[in-house]
Amino acid sequence: MSENGPVFSIDRMDVGPDDLAAQLPVRARLLRVIAGPDRPDYCLAVAEQPIRHRTSLEQLRAAGVDPAKADPQMIRVHDDGSVDLLVFGLVLAARLQGEQLHAGRRDLATGLAYVVDNTLLKDATLDLRKALYVAVVDITDRSAE
Repeated sequence: MSENGPVFSIDRMDVGPDDLAAQLPVRARLLRVIAGPDRPDYCLAVAEQPIRHRTSLEQLRAAGVDPAKADPQMIRVHDDGSVDLLVFGLVLAARLQGEQLHAGRRDLATGLAYVVDNTLLKDATLDLRKALYVAVVDITDRSAE
């Protein structure tokens, strides 16, 4: 999918961080489908507005994410080890493999990860070490709006 991919919104969060819930709804554009290590149907997307996320170096490292590979404009590491991320890139995976966002689709339960290393957006396959899994959300097609 190109920059003309479908537009969708993240309208509701089932499980995830409070800072995401406070920023909903989030509109984004689907870029393309990408194969991952465990399934062939992950999706890469870009949010229209940045999502702010507060985490820690410890949490990033525990998730296998290397904060040193983050775009310096997207990450701020504080002396106490807390981290502020400014996220545009998203990784999505329908909770049930094989389900997809399509025209008119509403409330598709989806796993959501934030892209921390933007090189992921150009990779041929999904490297989960470049993204931080954060939530289960419901997404809705907004292409007709």
